[in-house]
Amino acid sequence: MARIIPGVQVTVVKEVVPQQLSPSGVLGLVGVVERGGGVQRAASWSRFVELFGPGSAWSLPEARQALENGVFELVVSPVDASSASSASGGVGDGTNERFKLTARAAGIWANNLKVELSQRKKGDVVTGIDLAVQRPGEDDPEKHQNLHILPGHPRYIGAVLAARSSLVQAESSRPLALVTTGGSGTDLSSAGTKSLNLLTDDKSTAVVKINVVSAATVNVKVSGTAAAANVVLKRGQVTLAELSDVNLSTSAWAIVDALDELEDVTVEVGGWPVAGSATLTGGTDAGLTEYRDAIDALKEEGDVDMVLAAPQDFSKPDKIARIYSAVIAHSEVMAADSKGRVGFGQVAPAATSEQAGELAQSLVSDRFVLVAPHGCVGAVAGRVGGLSYFQSPTFKTISGVPKLSVALGIEAQQALLRTFVLPVVKERGRGVIVVKGITTDGDQINVRRVADRAVRGVKMIGDLFIGRLNTADGRAALKQKLAELLLQMEKDGAIVPSTDGTDPAFKVDVYSSQSDFAQGIVRVDMAVRPVRAIDYIYATVLVQA
Repeated sequence: MARIIPGVQVTVVKEVVPQQLSPSGVLGLVGVVERGGGVQRAASWSRFVELFGPGSAWSLPEARQALENGVFELVVSPVDASSASSASGGVGDGTNERFKLTARAAGIWANNLKVELSQRKKGDVVTGIDLAVQRPGEDDPEKHQNLHILPGHPRYIGAVLAARSSLVQAESSRPLALVTTGGSGTDLSSAGTKSLNLLTDDKSTAVVKINVVSAATVNVKVSGTAAAANVVLKRGQVTLAELSDVNLSTSAWAIVDALDELEDVTVEVGGWPVAGSATLTGGTDAGLTEYRDAIDALKEEGDVDMVLAAPQDFSKPDKIARIYSAVIAHSEVMAADSKGRVGFGQVAPAATSEQAGELAQSLVSDRFVLVAPHGCVGAVAGRVGGLSYFQSPTFKTISGVPKLSVALGIEAQQALLRTFVLPVVKERGRGVIVVKGITTDGDQINVRRVADRAVRGVKMIGDLFIGRLNTADGRAALKQKLAELLLQMEKDGAIVPSTDGTDPAFKVDVYSSQSDFAQGIVRVDMAVRPVRAIDYIYATVLVQA
């Protein structure tokens, strides 16, 4: 607005200031978990367990490996486990199953896990049971001692395993039933009927039995249902105990606890599982469609720059190849939206070098990394995520893998590298290391990540200049901001000049032809030279006389 009275008018023009790029090393993790309601984030192991349950440590071991190796954050996309099933097994009295033990999370991870059961006794009377549950791949079992079979007991097997076991849960296979008496009750005396079953199971096995020990007659009246049981004990006109509305499925122990304090009667608990072992079986993995849907759910998470799909069942190579192909397709789609990602996968547990090579050849991409041997892909992805985006994982040590499933010899390493499979080996004095950080097209992982980082930066800066490029000054400002981004990348060591110094680390140009200008188009031409890992050193030694 023009001034009429002499004075000063100040116009403030705010400089376009790009936001900071999201941190690199955000891993999108796809797999079966114990529980989960959509895509959620975890930057620590305790948070992961809180969100997805302790059973997820076994169904998705890649999560812990990634966090232990420094990944910035996990973005977990749970696979719908409705098409999967949990492994299970039973413990019983030798004839009938008493409790069903079920793996906390679905999948094949718990198949063939063994559960050892032993009884605790006081004299000839069983007072509790102990469980030892084998951990996958470990010699030291998970132990739970002095468990009880009645709901409501402080050591009830179902409640203790639900709260403290990371492997299994227990539920009764034989619901408790109430043995009701007539309206006047049943008299117990040392001269007449001495005992009475209060609770049985669906096989009519006595679970709670009451015995009279006094010379006096004790009247027992039992009424109601399993959901609301009523028990009254009287000696003459004196009420010894009275319980009402006891839910046997949750509080059966309350009856035993109340009657056990009386001097006139004793209480026996029967139906204990016998000592022995059980093997969990029947676990199955989720289907291909469920894995694809979980991968697609990561599209809304723009800061994810790595994706790891973690199927459990490798018995069907075609299914594994299709899941990993979905990871590649997802990464390509996101790259088209300037949100490039690098995918990770692993070979089958017993895969030979030839089989690994065949799988790699069906997954050739500069956005996919195939890791061998089986069982360490989470650690590799975490190590890559823990490094700066321009650093190579080659010869970097990884943790969280105390023992490799297969020890790769020199010949096996060479065979894998020839087919562009990333080998992981254990070397004396160095620990477990990545031999060479390559994608399945033979390029270095860090080269792809540097290019993706540059693209994300251009996208972020370009968005800020939409509607501001209709003047030469606006286009010059865009070029300046892009140059600032690339100059910082050069200072960080992400991009470098040519080795002879004749070509700069980057080139950038912003322009618009008259035809482009008429259509509202501004073009950016940019070239970057990502830093490359020096994987080979050739030395010549002159031996002088």
